[in-house]
Amino acid sequence: MVSLADIRAWNHGALDEICSLLQARTQVLVNEGDDYGKALPVEGWTGPAADNAAGQHRALMRQLDTIAAGAAALGKAIGQAADAIIGVQSALKNADELARKYGFALTADGAIVCFYAGRPPPELHPQDRARAQTQLTDEVAQILRTANDIDVDLASVLDRAAAGQFGTGDESTIAAAAADGEKDPGLTLPEPPPNATPSQNAAWWATISAAGRGILIRDRPGEIGAMNGLPTADRDRANRIVLDRDYQELQRQRDDIRHRLDGMKRSDPQQQEEYISLERQLDALNSKITGMDQIKNRLDHALPGQPPAFLLGIDPANSGHAIVAIGDPDHAANVATYVPGTTAGLNDGMATDIYRSDAMMHMATQMGSPSTSVITWAGYDAPQSLADAASTGYADKAEPSLRRFQDGLGAAHQGPMNTTVVGHSYGTTVVGQTARDLGLPADRLVMVASPGVGVDHADQLHLDGTPQDQVGRHVYSTKSLTDPIPVFTNFDGPDIGLDNIDPLGPDPQGSGKVGVEVREGSLHRPGN
Repeated sequence: MVSLADIRAWNHGALDEICSLLQARTQVLVNEGDDYGKALPVEGWTGPAADNAAGQHRALMRQLDTIAAGAAALGKAIGQAADAIIGVQSALKNADELARKYGFALTADGAIVCFYAGRPPPELHPQDRARAQTQLTDEVAQILRTANDIDVDLASVLDRAAAGQFGTGDESTIAAAAADGEKDPGLTLPEPPPNATPSQNAAWWATISAAGRGILIRDRPGEIGAMNGLPTADRDRANRIVLDRDYQELQRQRDDIRHRLDGMKRSDPQQQEEYISLERQLDALNSKITGMDQIKNRLDHALPGQPPAFLLGIDPANSGHAIVAIGDPDHAANVATYVPGTTAGLNDGMATDIYRSDAMMHMATQMGSPSTSVITWAGYDAPQSLADAASTGYADKAEPSLRRFQDGLGAAHQGPMNTTVVGHSYGTTVVGQTARDLGLPADRLVMVASPGVGVDHADQLHLDGTPQDQVGRHVYSTKSLTDPIPVFTNFDGPDIGLDNIDPLGPDPQGSGKVGVEVREGSLHRPGN
């Protein structure tokens, strides 16, 4: 097993030199071997001596074939190892820096120890140190896991080359044998841990070299783009590939439906039902394609003064998911996640939700925020009608996704971060239920035009790192005076023969018979 001490001692520069030398020697072997391959047969030479020479020539060519294939495979694997070591050592350097910052040290065998003899300094908050220790545990485990993968894979290539297991011995030329050796995959990129947390995803990604990341983004863009905890820039690269791929597929489906409709008559009773169904499918496809166009427009054509946008998620399934960040959340001091409500999704309303994030970003900058990122998180199957929005089922299913996304923001972020989660309409139900059931890693919650957040009082919500008796000071709500949604979704009072019938919970901005009072931003029923 590899130790942290071994990783620190690894020399990728020496491996690079060996790789270059092997590649140069392999080329000499290819050139000289192919010249030797042309030495026989000699025209007009026959008899026992000629036959003996031909046999020895074939045997030597088979040996050269195996050696050339093995040398080519080994040169490739050593080059891969040199590159992979850079990623692992960079991850270890970052872990060392995090450990020192919070008063820990990493031992040679990977243990995490506190280097303070007594109590740590008061400026190191216990909760911050606990989070850092958890992060270090994930990072060290992944560093050792990736390092062992490198060691085992390279040892396997060395063993196979020594045993002459590369090349068939029957290639027509030594050059062909070397080309066969180059086809061997060599070192494999480590997989993320099964059922990984965002912190574990971040630790895994940190151990992979830049070249390895590029390969994964190219070959598995859907998986990488959806992985919480990875850097924004890398998720954006992957998701743009997914966006282009899915865009083309939706266009193909749209063209197919249009072609089918061209051959049908809506007035034909036998075709009418199918015709109407295809029209609905076409409308849905057109809406998703329009939503993708709106996302592409913001990604590629920012207006003067607008910050860049990043695509953190895209999925056309069902009502469609899209996650678009205005500004880089990995490096912003203030990060807000905006959760839209009813009718949200990958549709022709994306431009409106992205505009709202841009507007919040602009206002935060005007108010003096040193750096800000606002994220439109349409990362759940939202209700697509007011009738559907009376159910908590959509919010129930969204809770784990929102929690993982917020955890991923923290895992990928560099430096201190002030976080806000903003819910609008049904999005407040998603935010409230998530904070109620799973807690949210956020400094504050903002509820806009809420039909209900699933609780009667803010002390039923949970914010990571915030004492429970102080949560109410971190919850805010607002609505328009003419907003009809709370009226339609909140009923309370003996005069209508009903008692506390609130399908999504009480209106956090209400008063009197149909709502709740706002006291220091908390949710509080009158009389409580």
